[in-house]
Amino acid sequence: MSDTSDEAITAGVRRVLCERGPMSEDELLGVLTAEGVDLGSEPDAMLAAVLDEEDEPFMPLADRRWAWLPGLLEGRIFTHRLSAVEAAHDIISGLDPDLAPLAMLTEYETYQRLSDGSPITEVCPFHDGEVHDSDVLTARGVPTTAFGNDTELLVLPLGRFAALGVGAGDLVGLRVSAHGFELAAIPDPAPCDDITTMLAGLLDQHPDRPEMLDIAVWTVCADHNSLFRQAGAPLGELLSVSGLACEGEWVACSGFDFAAWQVADGIATIKERYELDEDEALAVLATVGLYEHTRDAVEAVMAALDSGDEDDEHELSSIASQLPTRLDPTPAQAQERSRDRKPVRAALEPLADPAVASAVLAEIDFDHDLSAVALGAFAESAEPLAPRAARPALRWLRANAYERLGDIEQAEASLLAAESLDPSWPLTLMSLARYASDRGDAERGLLLLRRAGAPADHQLVELLEHFRAAPRPGLGRNDRCWCGSGRKYKACHLHREQLPLEERAAWLYQKAGSSLQLAGPSGRFSSLLMEAAAARARCWDPDAVARALDDGLAFDVVLFEGGAFADFLATRGSLLPDDERLLAGQWLLVQRSVHEVLSVSPGRGFTLRDVRTGDVQQVRERAASSQVKVGQLYCGRVVPAGDTMQIFGGMEPVSLGERDELIALLDNNPDPVELVAALSRRFAPPVLQNTEGEPLMICDATLRVDDPVALSQALDDAYDRDDDQPDGTLVWYEFVITDGMQRIRAHLELRGDQLDVHANSTACFERVLATIASLDPSATRVQRNPSARQRHASHPTTRRTQSHNTSPIA
Repeated sequence: MSDTSDEAITAGVRRVLCERGPMSEDELLGVLTAEGVDLGSEPDAMLAAVLDEEDEPFMPLADRRWAWLPGLLEGRIFTHRLSAVEAAHDIISGLDPDLAPLAMLTEYETYQRLSDGSPITEVCPFHDGEVHDSDVLTARGVPTTAFGNDTELLVLPLGRFAALGVGAGDLVGLRVSAHGFELAAIPDPAPCDDITTMLAGLLDQHPDRPEMLDIAVWTVCADHNSLFRQAGAPLGELLSVSGLACEGEWVACSGFDFAAWQVADGIATIKERYELDEDEALAVLATVGLYEHTRDAVEAVMAALDSGDEDDEHELSSIASQLPTRLDPTPAQAQERSRDRKPVRAALEPLADPAVASAVLAEIDFDHDLSAVALGAFAESAEPLAPRAARPALRWLRANAYERLGDIEQAEASLLAAESLDPSWPLTLMSLARYASDRGDAERGLLLLRRAGAPADHQLVELLEHFRAAPRPGLGRNDRCWCGSGRKYKACHLHREQLPLEERAAWLYQKAGSSLQLAGPSGRFSSLLMEAAAARARCWDPDAVARALDDGLAFDVVLFEGGAFADFLATRGSLLPDDERLLAGQWLLVQRSVHEVLSVSPGRGFTLRDVRTGDVQQVRERAASSQVKVGQLYCGRVVPAGDTMQIFGGMEPVSLGERDELIALLDNNPDPVELVAALSRRFAPPVLQNTEGEPLMICDATLRVDDPVALSQALDDAYDRDDDQPDGTLVWYEFVITDGMQRIRAHLELRGDQLDVHANSTACFERVLATIASLDPSATRVQRNPSARQRHASHPTTRRTQSHNTSPIA
């Protein structure tokens, strides 16, 4: 599906939801189909993808209907009572709960300003314990302690509250308009008790669960057009006396138990995510909860130390020794705190199950600066409280913490300690097998994997089997070793043979790739990898991100342009054999480039010329050599591998027309996502454009006008009038100058009270309709007549935007 089609579908969905109001996906699909909007071969998937677009405020309601938020909220006003700090500094704080229904709109450009064009800046002074946007507040003299953590602030132009004549304790309102928010003083709020009554009615439909406050308000607004049309008391004040249960951004029926619901919801999520039973899921939640308490304590300790010594972050023992004694009681306190130990011991006991332990690790968010420190401190301080069967898991978690901190030596020591506690615990053995793989010891790695019970098709088993060196042919176990040591072969190099470096180069590449994969969703490069995969899949289909991850390009670009390979070498490079570590360093010096194929030896390799440098290289590549053709251009990284040159990460075809643009991109240290997108354009279908570079879209509409004479005069001022037609039709054109030539991009025809509008792009079409709406607000769109549709049937390469019902055009 082309970008042009996507734009047409998005415009159609937006228009239908504005004109007809919120509706379910099935209802929306039916209307779009009836109006002739082309949704492609998989209409359900296409509509779902459009509704999920981040650039459009399509929002789901509590009853599974969808709304276009600006259309749903236009004209509605929400109020807020100013504090002294807010009034003094022209700031509105605490979008929840007063302005919660508007918070989502502030993410879009139209609503980052007031209706008069004045900018609104949304800031969050604190987030995840760190100061953000502090310059904005500092410039106004606002103390950073004036607002709580994660409080979102709307910073208005200075002097705006004074101009309105409002101060501390007064009400202000934000009304949604098509041009931004209208800010107003509210001296006399209107009665609005029916709002909470309607919210209560909505929540009573599902008393067993809460609803997000903004979604609940949107839903009742969709059913009651009169709500929030007059300025009333702030939503937070109404909720406080309503009897409804509120917690954060959630609202529920009176008496709702949020704590119990959060536990039940968490258990259900963990069960589904990791395929655990209820007890196991509860154990994961409990253990993660203990870890989070530890993280809070670590943050407090680090803040207290405040020494500026970065080594403190790596001293897990030092941190653990300063944690609250409720997690690590001294022997003298053990009897006194036995009641506290029992629930902790019970919570830690299920960690002995590898599935539970791996789920705990996956649930920890390592984006937080001190997460790895906290995990190590938690594992160390909790170990004395845990039953013996669970202690290997805590050592394994501690090893993962050290790995995240880049201390591979301590990580491996923790794994070996875990192995000594339980020589058969699988996760320890799997991790140690990875260390053996990094060292190039396939035999030890396979032995560890067999002890762990890994199946033959396990990824690491297959990798090690592939790079396992065969014994020297013709040499018996008791013969003298080939190396000249004088020892028997079985005591010297048997099971210690090593493949030549050109064979192990692919192993090195896969070690780095495995390190990136094993980092999981919380890894340092995970979000970058997902962005790159999404860029790769953008021209495929909505569910192609998984295929893009397997495709190879996204991984390779994140490894090298994204810095993951350098990170792998910095953290795990000490484990690599010396020659592989030197080779990895050479790879970091090689830049991706565009290469021309000079000659091909099918099944063996080919000769490439780097079009940027002119260097000619003979590449060993068996599979690709049967597909490439002399004269073709490819983008890739040609790297040394022993006595050969090889390519890892694939070769991307490059057309002659794309060559210079791609070279310019490569010359400027491209952003990884930008590079993947550029190399993936070949998958995009051709897009027709008008002379201004806009996607070509033949758009038509017929409007009914009340005063043709007045509109005719107004159109004379807005557009270029053509000669009147013999039948009395009045014609206007909108011209544009491109490449020194005047070209038509829209034309209008007025016959009696009927105005036909024709444009060659959606952007131009919407602009002309907006102009007409401003000239004649009474104009309404009507259904196009069949003959007009037939007139354009000879344009199969375009998509048409048409109006099928009578409605205001604004």
